[in-house]
Amino acid sequence: MNDSTTFKDKTLMITGGTGSFGNTVLKHFMNTDLAEIRIFSRDEKKQDDMRHRLQERSPELASKVRFFIGDVRNAQSVRDAMHGVDYIFHAAALKQVPSCEFFPMEAVRTNVIGTDNVLHAAIDEGVDRVVCLSTDKAAYPINAMGKSKAMMESIIYANARNGAGRTTICCTRYGNVMCSR
Repeated sequence: MNDSTTFKDKTLMITGGTGSFGNTVLKHFMNTDLAEIRIFSRDEKKQDDMRHRLQERSPELASKVRFFIGDVRNAQSVRDAMHGVDYIFHAAALKQVPSCEFFPMEAVRTNVIGTDNVLHAAIDEGVDRVVCLSTDKAAYPINAMGKSKAMMESIIYANARNGAGRTTICCTRYGNVMCSR
C-alpha cells in the first residue's frame, strides 16, 4: 500500500475510533487523499470532544471526518455505518484485564461477537481490506481478556479462510503501548 493513489477518494472506517489507537490512526491519515474517515464508537462524549479538537486544530480537514454512534455488539449499527467503506481498522474492544475478569461475557460480546459482526458486514459490503487489532495477551492466554482476544483471532482466521470474497482480512497483535490506556 505504498502507492500514493491507494487512498485516493477512498473511505476508511475505524471501529473504536475514539480510543488511543483511533486517535493516532486519525492523525496519520488526515493528510492523505482519503475522501472520508469514519469514526465508529459508542462513546458520544469522546466523539464530541474529538470533533471539537478537529474543528479547532484542522478546520480545513475536519469535514473529511464523519462520526457514527454505534456498537460493534449490534450488527445492524455496524452495517448502517459500513456502506461505501473501503478500508477498516477494527480497534473496538474491551481491553482492561480486570473488567474482562469481572465481566467475561461482556468481553465475549465485544471482542468475539463484535468482531464477527464487523467482519460479516465488511464481507457483505465488499470492503477491500480489514485490519483487526489483537493483543500479545492472546498468545497462551491466562485471563478472560486474553482468552476473548484469542477467540477473536479464531473468528478472524475463520472468516479470512471461509469466504471473505474480495475482502482481505488480517490481524496484528500489539502489546502495551506507551501513552495509551
